[in-house]
Parts: sequence; C-alpha cells; structure tokens
Amino acid sequence: MKRLIVVCLLLLVGAAAAQTERERVRAELVKTDELLAEVKPIVDGARIEEAGQLFKWAASLQQSAWSSFQRKLHGRAKDLTLRARERARQARVAAGIDPDRVREEVRRTLDAMAEFGPAIVKANVPRANQLWKMARTEQSAAENHLAASRYGYALKFTLAAREHGRAAFAAIRGRVGVERVERELDRTDGLIEKARGRLGQTAARRATEVLNKAVELQRQARQAFSENRSLAALRLTLAARDLLLRAWEAGRAGVTLELVEQALAGNDALIGDWAESVRAGADTPAAKLLEQGIRHQKNARELLGQRQLRLALAECHKARRLLQRAVELAQTEDAPDGPR
Repeated sequence: MKRLIVVCLLLLVGAAAAQTERERVRAELVKTDELLAEVKPIVDGARIEEAGQLFKWAASLQQSAWSSFQRKLHGRAKDLTLRARERARQARVAAGIDPDRVREEVRRTLDAMAEFGPAIVKANVPRANQLWKMARTEQSAAENHLAASRYGYALKFTLAAREHGRAAFAAIRGRVGVERVERELDRTDGLIEKARGRLGQTAARRATEVLNKAVELQRQARQAFSENRSLAALRLTLAARDLLLRAWEAGRAGVTLELVEQALAGNDALIGDWAESVRAGADTPAAKLLEQGIRHQKNARELLGQRQLRLALAECHKARRLLQRAVELAQTEDAPDGPR
C-alpha cells in the first residue's frame, strides 16, 4: 500500500513538473508572438528587403515552435521560439538601417583601404598581409551585400574590413616608425651642427650650456636607437631639439625672423613625416593632438606674416609640443621598440 502511495505521489509530482514546464514554454511562445506583432508594422513600413526576409524567417521559426509545442516537444519548441525572437530583433534592426548611411560607410572603407593598401603591400609583413587579405575579402562581401540590398550585412562586413585594414596598417607602422625615428635623429644631428656654427665662440654662457645639454641628449638618443629602443630614442632626440631652440633663443638678444622660420621649418618637417601615419589612427588621442598642433602651426605662420615675431614663436612652441606628443603617442600605440 505504501509503495502504491509513493508511486502515485511521484506521478503527481511528475505531472505537475511537466505542466509547469509546459506553461513556461507557452509563456516564451507568447512573448515571441508579441514581439513579432510589434516588429511587423516596422518592417512593412521600412520596405527593406533584408528586413522582410529576416521577419519571414522569424515567422516560420515561430510557426514550427508552436507546432512542436502542440506535439509536446517542449524543449524543441523553446529552442525554436528563441531563435525566432532573435531573427525578429535582427529584422527590426535591419528595418532601421539607413541605406544611404551604409553606402557612405562602404565608400569610406574603400577610401581608407586605398590609402593603406600601397604601404601594406610594399612592406610585405606576414601578419599585415594576413589582415589585409581578410579586409579585402570582407569589403568584397560588403559590396556584394550592398548590391543585393542586404544593408545590415553590408554594414557589418564593411566595418569589419575597415578595422582589419587599420590593423594591417598598424602592423607595419612600427617598422615604418623605426625608419622615421632614424630620420629624426639625422635631422637633430644637422640642427646641432647648424647651432654650433651659428652660435660660435661668441655665444652667451647660458646658450652654450643649453647646447651642451642638447648634445648629451642626442648622444643618449643614438645609444637608445642602437639598442633597438626606438621610442626612447625618439623622445630623447625631440627633447634635444627643444633644447637647441632654447640655445638659439639664449644666444640672441631678442626674437628674430630667422629663429621663427627655423621653428616653423622644424614643425613642418614633423608634420610632413608623421601626419599620414598618425591620422591612420582615426579618432585616437594622437590624431587629435596632431590636428591641434597643425592649427597652432597655421596661427604661427599667419602671425609671422604680420611680423608679430614673439607671438609667432610662442605659437610655434605650442605647435611643437603638441606635434611631438602626437608622434610619441602614435609610436607608443604601435610599439616600435621591438627588434629591427
């Protein structure tokens, strides 16, 4: 008798559990029905083929989910309705995409890849080549999806292509950076020789002291470069260059046209050598600092044209600090201190 009671209790518990599970799955199905009802007018109003296809897919999955539920296949019914709900959400997102914006993003990626491509191919770095191949494949897929009015997929693939293109360029920028650091070192050597010639034996004691400090920093920069510490070498040689300008200022009674022109030329050289690679980082801190430095450089040139030499030199100094920081940041991001 006791055994019969236990069996009956187990059957009741099992039935109750099955009923509870049935109700839970039904609740999930109803939730999906509500989402489909909400999304349908959005998709119909958008008249975007991709959104319509996703919605049809969602509706078909939901129909299968209800069919499984009626056959008491509760696990399958739950899986199908959750998949239907995800497709419905994707349909809503696709319906909200602006086709013009997608076309613009695809165009932007094409422009970016046209800019990065030649340098990447020329560098022939294995990791960069792999990333570049991915980028080209993704962009091709984006263009195909765009042609077929599958805007969601087009947007997804073109953004992925742009990201991989930038990563490929970043993979070669460290190597390119080393070459540029060496040019900066050579440029500082030339400025040191020029400063020695201009200051001569008649320079004030303060100017000579500053020049000697610049020479020592440049020696340290060369040493760092020989040890494959390119970032340290860059920082040291730019610091040496700052001291050279201070030495020139200390060796003169006032601000001269020659001094301002020398400061402008130094900034122009930095911009010419580094702007393209810094800008490749898009909205990075380095890119923002670069643009600020260029604005101060432009102000300096305008002030020079008005013969306001002191103000022009002050703007040159601001520009130089910003430009140097931008270059250092860009090199830090690219980790150029590895083996050459």
